[in-house]
Amino acid sequence: MAVDRQVSVYLLVSMMFVLSTSPCSVSGQTEDLLARYVVSNLAPLQRTLDAYGKGPFCASCHSLLYPLPPEDLPPQPTVIAEPRMMEPGLKRLTSSPGKDVGAVYSPEGGRIVWVTDSLGNWTIWIMNEDGAGKQQLTPSNVISGGPSWSPDGREIAYWSWDPESKTCDIWKMTSDGSSRVKLTTDGSFKGPPMWSPRGDRIAYTANQTGNMEVYIMNIDGTGNRQLTRGHNPGYWVESRTTWHPDGVHLYYQVTTFPLPPLTVPEIKDDVAYVEIYMLNVDTGKERNLTPRLHENVRSVSRDGRMACISLRSPNYGLWIMNEDGTGQQRLTWNGKGDRAPRITPDGRKIVYWSLTSGNPDIWMINSDGANNTQLTRSPYMDAYPTWSPDGKKIAFESDRAGSFDIWVLSLDQPLTVNVEFETCAPRGGTGKALLTIRLRDSGLPVRIEKAEIRFAWESEGKYAEFPGSLQKLLNESSDVYQQSLEFAVPQNAELGYSFYDVRIQYSKLQGGTDLVGVYEYSAGDLEVGIPEHARCDRLCLELGGKLQQLHGRAINRSFALGSTTSEVAVPLKGYFDYLLEKHAESFLRANDEFHEGRSLYRSGDYAAALLHFQRVKTIMDQTAQDETMQPRPPAFPSLAAPLLAALALMLLVVHVTRSRRKL
Repeated sequence: MAVDRQVSVYLLVSMMFVLSTSPCSVSGQTEDLLARYVVSNLAPLQRTLDAYGKGPFCASCHSLLYPLPPEDLPPQPTVIAEPRMMEPGLKRLTSSPGKDVGAVYSPEGGRIVWVTDSLGNWTIWIMNEDGAGKQQLTPSNVISGGPSWSPDGREIAYWSWDPESKTCDIWKMTSDGSSRVKLTTDGSFKGPPMWSPRGDRIAYTANQTGNMEVYIMNIDGTGNRQLTRGHNPGYWVESRTTWHPDGVHLYYQVTTFPLPPLTVPEIKDDVAYVEIYMLNVDTGKERNLTPRLHENVRSVSRDGRMACISLRSPNYGLWIMNEDGTGQQRLTWNGKGDRAPRITPDGRKIVYWSLTSGNPDIWMINSDGANNTQLTRSPYMDAYPTWSPDGKKIAFESDRAGSFDIWVLSLDQPLTVNVEFETCAPRGGTGKALLTIRLRDSGLPVRIEKAEIRFAWESEGKYAEFPGSLQKLLNESSDVYQQSLEFAVPQNAELGYSFYDVRIQYSKLQGGTDLVGVYEYSAGDLEVGIPEHARCDRLCLELGGKLQQLHGRAINRSFALGSTTSEVAVPLKGYFDYLLEKHAESFLRANDEFHEGRSLYRSGDYAAALLHFQRVKTIMDQTAQDETMQPRPPAFPSLAAPLLAALALMLLVVHVTRSRRKL
C-alpha cells in the first residue's frame, strides 16, 4: 500500500505539471509587453482657473481651460506598452514630454494656439492646424496662459504670472510671438482675457478690490474700467467671461457660497449658486439669466444662443438657452456628468466631453437634442473639445499616448484607411506595411493622389511615400486600393508599440472640378522589436496551442475510460498510465522545453527562448501525433471495472477480518 501511495502521488504531481501547460494567448502577450516596456503614469485630468494659487476660494472649483503650475514630473516616454488603434480621422498634433492643453483655433482656422508645460513653466505655443510649424510664443521664465485671438487673427491676448515679482497682468503679442506689450500694471490675480468680436476691446476679470470683478479696456490698454460692483463678500465673479457676438453684451458668472441662511435652493441639495449674468458693457445694465440655479456658460453661437452645463440634470448636464436666458432646454439626461460644451458657429451642433460611458470621451449632439453621438472610445481621458471655424474638425486633449496631447478629429472624411504591419518590425532591419483605402460611402468618385506615412523615429514632416500610389480612382464603396511598403527601422528605435501618422492626398471629382482634400490619421499599433522576438511570438502561439490541444485530447480520453484510484478524485488513471508509458516521453520532453522557452521569452531573452522553441518544434515534427499522443487502453477494458470492484471487496474483507481478530 505504501508503494501504491507513492506511485499515486507521483502521478498526481505529474498531472499537475502537465496541466500547467498553456498557450501564449493574446492576453499573455499583453502581460509580456507590460513587463518589457516602460508604462508612463497617467496624468490626472486637472482644471482650475487659479494658475498659481493666488485666487479666491471659488476660483479653485469652477473649471477653466488652464491648469495648475507644473509638478516636477519625469519626462514621459513616447513608447507605449500595448497596440492602440484610433478612431477614423483622428490625428495626434503634439507629442511633447509634458502636458499640452487648451487648444484654440485661429479665426481663419489655419492655426492653433495651446499651452504646454514641456519646458517647466506653462508657455503658449502656436502650430499649423496639421501640427506642423510649432513655435514657442511666450518666454519660459514666466507662467502664461489663457490665449485669446483677435478677430483678424493677427494678435493674441493672454495673462502672464511672474514668479519673481509675484504679479499677474494681461499682455498681448502678434501671432508670431513678437511685439509683446503689457496692457495692465496692477499685478493682481486675473482670469483669461477675452477679445471682443468687434476687435476694439478686451474683457477680463481681476481681484483688485478683494472680490473678482469684470473689467474692460481698449486693445492698447487705455480706457481700463471696472464693470461690476457691489457684490458682497459672499459673492465672487468668476473669471469666465464670454462675449455676445454683437461685441456689446458680455456674459459672466457670479458664485454665491455659502448660501445665505434659511435659503432654499432651486436645485435639491445644492450648496452654491452659480448664476449667469448678461451685461451691456456700454450702459452697465446687467441681468441675471439663471437666478438661484447652478449653471456655467461655455460658448455662444453667432445668433447668441448659449451652450451651458447645469446641475438641474442631475449632475452636470447639457443645456441650451436663448441669448436673453429664455427658451432653456435640457439636452442630456443621463446624470453621468457632461462638461465643457462648445456650440458650432452656425449653432447646429454641440460638442462636449462626458462620463456617460464611464470614461471621459468626446460626444456630439444637435442643438435640438437629437443625434447624441459618441465620437471617441478610448480607455483614457479625452476632454475639452473645441470646433474649427468651419465646423469640420474637433480639437481636444487626450492622455491616450501617456501624457496629455492635442488631438484633432475630422468629421467629413470620405475615406476609410487601414495600415497593417507584420508581427514585429526588426530593429536595424526592414519592416513591411500594407495600406488599404476604401470609400466610406458610395458617392462622388475619389482619386488617390499620394499616400504617405511618418514613423515616430522620423522628424516632424518627414513622410515616406507609398510607391505607385498616384492616380488611383475609387468609384464605389466596394472598390479597394492596396499598396505595400517596406521601411527601414533604425537600430536605436524604441522597443515596443510606437505611433505613426498616415497622410492621404485625394481629389473628389464633382462637375469637372477637382475638390482637393487630405486625410490624416494617427495610430499606435506598430511594434518595434528584434527578429528573434518576432519568431518567438509566432512559435509561442503555434507550439503552445498544439501542446494544449494534445493535452486536452489525452485528458478527454482518460475521462472516457472512466477508471480511477482511491488517491485521485477524478477518473484520470488512463491519463496517468499514458504519462508513464515510453510513448509519452516525446510529449513530456516537448512540454519541458516549451516551459523553459516561455520563461526565457517572458524575461526578454529571445535568442535563448528561440532555441528551446525550435527544439519543441523538432520533437513534435519528428513524432507522429496520432501514434505517440494517444493513451493506450487497458488490455482487458471489459474486465477492468469488475476486477477493481473485486479487489476493493477483498481489501474490505481483509480489513474486517483483522479487526475481529484484534477484538
